Amino acid sequence: MTIITSSQILEKIGALDILVADLDAEFGKVSTDAVAGAPEAGKKAAEINQRIERLAVDRLILNRALARAQRAEAAAREAKAEAERRKHFDAAKGHAKRLLAATKRIDAAVALITASLPEIAAEELLIRQNLGRAQVNLSVGPMGQMGLAVMAIDKLIRLADGRARLSGPGKSVTEIATSAWVILLAAENEQEAA
Repeated sequence: MTIITSSQILEKIGALDILVADLDAEFGKVSTDAVAGAPEAGKKAAEINQRIERLAVDRLILNRALARAQRAEAAAREAKAEAERRKHFDAAKGHAKRLLAATKRIDAAVALITASLPEIAAEELLIRQNLGRAQVNLSVGPMGQMGLAVMAIDKLIRLADGRARLSGPGKSVTEIATSAWVILLAAENEQEAA
């Protein structure tokens, strides 16, 4: 069975209305002739009237078909919209699962960072104390001789809030520590090489 759209039915209704208007005009002329006594005018007026009545039934059928077609089209549009909503909802569910997996990785990293931060601070303090006892004069300027834990947290904050994208990733915490304690690490590397 061929599906007829509401716009096709509306075109049929429009054509039918034009035909009925033309027949109505013709009926008016013929009925005037019938009243004036023209032969066969009464018979022709009755035929036109019957045709107009049949067309009224056809219009009623078309009106009902139009209502059914409009309901079916509305249901199809709603089904399509629901499928689109479902697609986006399912996509959001997939993103939520990936988000949860990422947060689990972050939680593991946070646990590792949480364990490492006190160790970094304690090792920095012990380096400074032991160098002081060894009577090694520390220069005041090298960044990273104290506060590497804070620098690590700041680096994470800059990555999270987007500032790192503007200024670039900068040096890693390891690079800063290596630069800050080059006098100790260079001596260790020389002893390992010998």
